[in-house]
Amino acid sequence: MNMAVNTLPRHRILFLAQEFVAGGAAFLALRHMQRLVPDYDIDLLVTGSCADGMLRQLPQQVSVFTLDVQSWRADVNALWCLDLLLAARALPPFQHTYHALLATSVFPSRRACLAMSLVQARRKLLFLVDERLARYPQRLLPERSAIECALLSADLVLPVSARLWQHMAQQCPMLARRPWQVLHPPVELARNEAHANVGMDISDPPWLGSKRPVVLTVARLSTEKQILQCLQIHHRLRQDGVDFDWYVLGEGPEQARLQAEIVALHMSDVFFLSGVRSNVVPWMQQCTVFALFSASEGCPTVVIEALTLGCPVIVTDVNGVDELIDNGRTGLIVPNEISTMATGLSRLLLDGGLRAQFRCALANDPPVSDPAQERACLIAQIEVTAPIAPIVSILIPTYNQAQYIGQAIRSALMQDFASLEVLVLDDASTDQTAVVARQWDSDPRFRYICNERNLGRVANYRRALVEHARGEWVLMLDGDDYLTDASFISHAWQALQHHAGRSVLFAQAGHCVTYRSGRRPDVDILPPIVGTEQLMSGAQYLKFVYETGFFTHLGTLYHRRAAVANGCYSANISSSDMDSFLRLALEGEVLVLNTIAGCWVQHSTNASKNLPANKIAVNVRIFRQIALTAVQRGLTSMAHIEGPLSRYEAHTFAYLFGQTLGRAAHGPLAPLKILAVLLSVDPRLLLNRHLLSVCRRHLPSVPRLLKHRWMLRIKQSGKRRERRNNVP
Repeated sequence: MNMAVNTLPRHRILFLAQEFVAGGAAFLALRHMQRLVPDYDIDLLVTGSCADGMLRQLPQQVSVFTLDVQSWRADVNALWCLDLLLAARALPPFQHTYHALLATSVFPSRRACLAMSLVQARRKLLFLVDERLARYPQRLLPERSAIECALLSADLVLPVSARLWQHMAQQCPMLARRPWQVLHPPVELARNEAHANVGMDISDPPWLGSKRPVVLTVARLSTEKQILQCLQIHHRLRQDGVDFDWYVLGEGPEQARLQAEIVALHMSDVFFLSGVRSNVVPWMQQCTVFALFSASEGCPTVVIEALTLGCPVIVTDVNGVDELIDNGRTGLIVPNEISTMATGLSRLLLDGGLRAQFRCALANDPPVSDPAQERACLIAQIEVTAPIAPIVSILIPTYNQAQYIGQAIRSALMQDFASLEVLVLDDASTDQTAVVARQWDSDPRFRYICNERNLGRVANYRRALVEHARGEWVLMLDGDDYLTDASFISHAWQALQHHAGRSVLFAQAGHCVTYRSGRRPDVDILPPIVGTEQLMSGAQYLKFVYETGFFTHLGTLYHRRAAVANGCYSANISSSDMDSFLRLALEGEVLVLNTIAGCWVQHSTNASKNLPANKIAVNVRIFRQIALTAVQRGLTSMAHIEGPLSRYEAHTFAYLFGQTLGRAAHGPLAPLKILAVLLSVDPRLLLNRHLLSVCRRHLPSVPRLLKHRWMLRIKQSGKRRERRNNVP
């Protein structure tokens, strides 16, 4: 009788690491791979350096892939790495859709973070194992954007301790808003024992038979592990008459310095650097005290191992230890101060009763769960069925726009594109915006989100894009604008799909300018192209904008992860949208569509109509800065773009000059201040005919404008004096 054979393929998962060398993140990945290999086919992608010793410990079934570091640009201004995209197409991990991606702490590596966002996987889990996010606020924009991109793509963050997550979430606000669940580092003591005597490894500790107390530390020889401080503590206690030996298992960059200091202090006969051991179990079982005086940890795996083996432990107060040790009952937790550490270690070495108490308590209350239970927990997270994310997110940032917001929401929800979500991001409005917006709460495609405090226009853009959008593609629709073409998203999406094999980062259509006052007729702004669409390189698009003045924000459907990685909406200026998309264009291609997406509503509170004179320069300088970036990358030449650039600078300055002089300039020196701004941007602009004509058009009205404002201020000042005089 023929037996049916189950030939269904097993699910394939990918582990991603920024490096695979001896350390917490690599050992965490190694142990999880060892646990999961019976259930999944596993690939490992390493974006940085690998250690042969670590690779030899991998299960044979694991396929290893590495990225060629030399193929990556070193230019810190190249925010979205096209080289990464090219490398991705050549490596199998980027060509496969995985059942799950499991990334060890990828921060702050841009390569690892962007690789995580590019890998296609049904579910993405991100292990948080160390404190490398602590400097997030001080990092450059490229690194912050890459970190946000990785967090954005993670379905679940798995910190190795709750305290680690809390500390890092304080430094990186986006982490605080991601789903998370503590998963302590995996411990495999049985596997260690099974792999004893590997190569030249000697399992038995060298002090067997000696009656001297022994302190053991297992740690990488790096500054944050504070092995030098351990040596100083040992030297101090030895001078105080506390006699013991101290063994340190590990290797690292501080080894030569430590060895020299051991010799200088004449401690070679009592303080030993014993290298790496594949099996630390007998060393922990035979030592008197296990000590870890580290300055920084996520959750120390070696402490879990020592506690599991019943070893008396003393450890500095780092992340995770308060979740492992009941201080004073199952171990000692001490502040990171040499005198306190020395006192605690001396006490534990000299008090045999205290050590016996710790062993008894640990025997009755093991510190960690069963490895099988931990494995089952991780598999359960891998197999979670996540809701299907929409393809497109329409984001509607708003602040005190109750009179406009209803029309914006209706125009977004009228879109005939099936896979769509519409989000209103209310920047803590004080009017009836929330009441109006929440009328659509019953629509499953709609979400209303209100900030706890006012962030400002650009920061609200950024938060909407990075933290709240779920779609692969995004359209940003200001709360006072609206879409007019119910098929625009469908049309733009189909056009993008026709160029799916290209690096098209956004599609951009035209818009209609409509004046709220009704004093001027509506004007259609269409791109001056031939046909229904035109595909442009980033440099071509840059010149196209400078030559024609064509640009629209509300008609731009853009790739979300590319925009996050490129730092879109990071410049807190009125022209943040142009700054964002001109820079983004240089990272790929742009599809310009010859159609109208919606209406840009002009009214008295538009941001560009209320721009202070001292903000003009920064809004005009961006165009030359972006052009210089394109030249530096070899995408164009200054000779090719200088003419269109200068004309565009002049036209932009002329527009802002007219708006500012008419609305925001104060005092008789205002025209001179604006002239100074122009000179600070580019003195050659004074020779531009268009700019000169605008100046001439406005200058006759300046005396009348200034006289009116001067008289108004005198009148207001008189009223204030009158009120003060009438006060009894």
